[in-house]
Amino acid sequence: MQNWQRVRNYRKIGNSDGSITYIIIVNGKDVEVSEEVFTAYSQADRRERYQTEREAGRLLSLDQMDEDDVLLTYLSSEHAESAEDAAIRRLFTEESITALDSLEADERRLIQAVVMDGLSERDYAASIGLSQKGVNKRKQKILEKLRKMVLKQS
Repeated sequence: MQNWQRVRNYRKIGNSDGSITYIIIVNGKDVEVSEEVFTAYSQADRRERYQTEREAGRLLSLDQMDEDDVLLTYLSSEHAESAEDAAIRRLFTEESITALDSLEADERRLIQAVVMDGLSERDYAASIGLSQKGVNKRKQKILEKLRKMVLKQS
């Protein structure tokens, strides 16, 4: 039996008739639960243990990197944004802002709510009295319009 199995707060008990009783310990008391609840609970426990184990493995060690033939340059300069990329990103951002400013007010509101603020299409549709499909169609047309404006400015 592994160490984590000794300290877990859930277990299966085989009964004499061949059935299985599923137990979760809550506030120091054994609580009988259904197989579905037991499975969900044990899977959540396993995910938590996995995350803990995974986090422990994320510590960087230069010795381990050397053993694994991972070069330090791989972690530094190669993944840094170049001056050219930064300039292109800034230019694209400026062009995008200009394109957004040229949209009509209702188009700008839709893009702001659904794309930038993360409001669902369904919620936005309900707030303006349209269907979700209608909002989706409008959003796609507006995004295509923005794409053309940005490409035209480039």
